[in-house]
Amino acid sequence: MNDSVKRLARLAILAAIGVALLLLASVLPAGRLALVAVSSLPVCITLMCYGVKWSVGLFAVTALLGALLYPGAAAIMYTAFFGFYPIAKSLFERIHSVAGCWACKLALYTFAFAIYWALARALFTFTGKELSWFVLYPLGAAVFFLYDRAYSSLIRYYLVKLSRYFQ
Repeated sequence: MNDSVKRLARLAILAAIGVALLLLASVLPAGRLALVAVSSLPVCITLMCYGVKWSVGLFAVTALLGALLYPGAAAIMYTAFFGFYPIAKSLFERIHSVAGCWACKLALYTFAFAIYWALARALFTFTGKELSWFVLYPLGAAVFFLYDRAYSSLIRYYLVKLSRYFQ
């Protein structure tokens, strides 16, 4: 079989996996954030196997299908942050300075957090008992740090144990 046909078939399967994970995230109330985060793994695998161009394409297809088939919070979270984070992480980690790399990652997190905060304030009414930005932002930054470390561990696991199955 032609290599381009094999690549396209693998990419279609990875897109289907991403969309299926977004479906689970949209219908299961518990673990929504974790499922949306995991749904970005096909983009990460595509990035490692085929490069940035194909991973951007897979992200676009998954985000579009997720938004069309399951519109809601899961699709928004995927499109606005989690879906493209593997690509951004890869580009940021090419920076040789650890401080520069983390500054870029934190800037991306801050941008995404500000968008989510603005959307939440515009779309929902609050009773005055909600947590303030000054509490949620640092808590979210700590969770983001843990997410980034866990994602790096998943990438290492993929490279050591699973990559031979996707070549």
